Amino acid sequence: MYKTVILGSQRKSEQWLPELDRSSDFRFTGFYDPDDSANADPLGQLMYGMELAQSADVFIVDRHVRKLDPSFLHHITRSGCHVLFDGYHLQECDEASELLKLQTEGRNCIHIGNVLYNQPLFTTANQYIRKPRLIRIEKHCTVPQNGHFKSWFYKNLAEEMDILLRISQSNVRHITARPLFLFGDKPDLLNIHIEFDNDSICNIAAGRAIKPGTHRFRIFQQDKLYDLNFTQNRLLEYRQTDNRDQLSFLEDDEVSSVAGFTEIERPVMPFDVWKTELRNFSENISKSLTPISSMEEMVQVSLACQSVTDKVQRRYMEV
Repeated sequence: MYKTVILGSQRKSEQWLPELDRSSDFRFTGFYDPDDSANADPLGQLMYGMELAQSADVFIVDRHVRKLDPSFLHHITRSGCHVLFDGYHLQECDEASELLKLQTEGRNCIHIGNVLYNQPLFTTANQYIRKPRLIRIEKHCTVPQNGHFKSWFYKNLAEEMDILLRISQSNVRHITARPLFLFGDKPDLLNIHIEFDNDSICNIAAGRAIKPGTHRFRIFQQDKLYDLNFTQNRLLEYRQTDNRDQLSFLEDDEVSSVAGFTEIERPVMPFDVWKTELRNFSENISKSLTPISSMEEMVQVSLACQSVTDKVQRRYMEV
């Protein structure tokens, strides 16, 4: 069993215990709270890094950690420890790139878990998505506070950027981004337009001007449209109804007609997300496998988010 330390508060570490107890591969040995000022020196760096690295084989970084010292991550990686991040954490490109370099040299496993790409809805949809031409993303989220646009963007849209970068299967050619001030002096809507080298396009609209509760992907490809509703955990496929003679093996209750399109509700494969993540994490460690979501994805997401925030803040200093 891998000796496991949770980086997070006591309350959050207690929430991890049932997940670890269900796994035969991880043994909880304690928690360490990076946000507790008593655990940091006057420069904000975590103390007792060497002692911590010797106390565990695995570190799990809770999603709600606010102050994550990069030098500590570098130290435990050099020490041969494996890391499971709950979501994307490192928004600075240089920090993510340096950690990737150390992980590659040491052959540690750094596994990114609990992101949209690994969720049942997208795992199901990814079986059908082939060469998308247009991607539209809508998401309701809070208004960014002045001076905190960069962290707001990473927190709210990093996982969406991750998905579109992977399914586009192409390098980014051009990004334009514009905040819209509709109700006051804070940006109520962020509109992003991304063009890829393979001529596919993505449009993102995010902010409080979007209908509350909305979290939706619409993915257009040749002859098909996929509608991913993350709020309702629902996947719809739309096909043109021209091919009336084509045989269909779908059940009647799965198919309906919508304005010249055949609507098919695809069943979402249910699975326990954290049970799957921990099982895959253990297998990645023991067999030296590359995680589905790894440090390479974290670096790419950081670069994309940096590009967007640079373009916005260059023109709109007030955000």
